[in-house]
This record gives sequence, structure tokens and C-alpha cells, in this order.
Amino acid sequence: MTLWQEIYNLGIVPLIGKVSPAEAGDLARALAQGGLTAAAITLSGEKDVQQARAMAGAVNGFKVFAYAVNDAESARRAVAAGVCGVFTQSADEAVLQPLAQAGVECLPVPSVVKFAKLADYFSCGRVAACLCPDLETQELLGKSYFEAVVRRTRQAVSAMLGFDLRHVGINQPDAESSARTAGEFESLFGFTRTDRGGAYFAGEVVEVMKKKFYGEHGHIAVATNDAGRAAYFLQKQGAVFNWQSAGYEPDGSLRVVYLAKEIGGFAVHILQRP
Repeated sequence: MTLWQEIYNLGIVPLIGKVSPAEAGDLARALAQGGLTAAAITLSGEKDVQQARAMAGAVNGFKVFAYAVNDAESARRAVAAGVCGVFTQSADEAVLQPLAQAGVECLPVPSVVKFAKLADYFSCGRVAACLCPDLETQELLGKSYFEAVVRRTRQAVSAMLGFDLRHVGINQPDAESSARTAGEFESLFGFTRTDRGGAYFAGEVVEVMKKKFYGEHGHIAVATNDAGRAAYFLQKQGAVFNWQSAGYEPDGSLRVVYLAKEIGGFAVHILQRP
């Protein structure tokens, strides 16, 4: 996986403020516990270099990026900090050459999206990763700082993935039983019955299969803003997918995939939101 692909999967790179090197490790651990294993920092002084190093060393696999590396001095600090990449708009050889020699990747500057606008941004679907400048803010500092950063990071990830229940699937042995079952939902609740090939739908909330399908009792579909990004995050949490069940869009992006494990007798799949 390329660094840029990993940034895409993460979706959000917190653009963090200044904390002491002693607090930097706790900040990295809080972000990671909340679901984000990366951060960007403006390296304006030597203390920032120490902060970057402390964060990278606190959590295995945590990636630190330097932000606004647009002059030779900030490039020098980025190399000294051991960052894995820099966000820069510079085309100056004096900036780019020392980074290249040190094996530090230069990346375009992502969009900057504030915490309150994350849900709006990611609801657009498969959008590029963004920087969030106020995920970790000074007003969170205090006795419960660690817990506040964890909670706020989890809220950010939740807003990014946008999980919600799309439909419930019911297994039936044949097309006749499927049509009859979907018809009952139509007559009771007004959910219009439609034949969609392998199943009858009752509105958009009930899918009645025409044969035995995944799940002892049926399946549950959970919609998400980006199925590929959602799979990445769920796998980080230990989820295992049945990749033989995966379906893809014409451009190769993930559209649907089932979890390998049933929940309460139901198979569960994530589904790309239209």
C-alpha cells in the first residue's frame, strides 16, 4: 500500500497544535485509540521536531507528517523529525532535494475541513482525505484531556464513515415465497414491492431473497460513505471479511462485502451509499 493510499484510507489527518514532548506521546495514543493513526504538525521550531519524534515513537505504525513545508529550514526540520511525509506546495529545489535525499515523500496539501463540517464533507461519497485543524484543540487540555481527544476522534471517524442501517434481508426458499413476504410488507406498511432479480424489495428497507442466502435468518445491510474506507477501519478493529462475497463498481472501488462472522444469526454487509 502506498503512503498516499494509506492517507486516503485514514480519511482524516488531524492537524494538531503544540504540546510538550512529554504530552506528545499521550496525544498520539489518544488519537490512535480513537481510530486515527496519523497526525500533521507545523515544524516551526526545534520543540516541534521533538514533539513529532515523540508522537511517532509512542504508537507502533503511527505516521507523522510535516505541514506547510515551503522553505529550506522547514524541510531541514522535517528531515530531522523523521516524518514519513510532508505536505507542501513548493516547487523549490532547495526544499524538495533534501527531502528526496532523506526518502521523505512530498505530498499535495489536502483540503482543510473543520470538525463540525466533517459529516458534510464525507457525505459526498468517495472523497479525498482531509486535514482537520480543530480535532485536538487547546480547550480540551485539562484533567480529562486524553479521554476528550479519544471521544472527539471517535466522533470524527463516525462522521467520516457515516454508518446507518440500509435494509434487512429475509431468506425465503423460492420466488413465490419471496413475492408473498414482500407483499405483506406492502399491504401493511405501504412499502412498494418491486422485483429486482434475485430478490423482491419492500420499499428500500426490506429485501426478501428468492433463495437461501447469507445468514441463518437473513442479512443486515449497513450503508457507508465509502465502503473501501469502512472496510479498512473495520479490519483495524479486528473484523474479518468474506472477500469472496465482495462486489465492485465499474471503476474497481468496493461496493459491497460481507463480514465473515454472523451477528445474532444474521450475516452483515457494508454497502456503498449511492
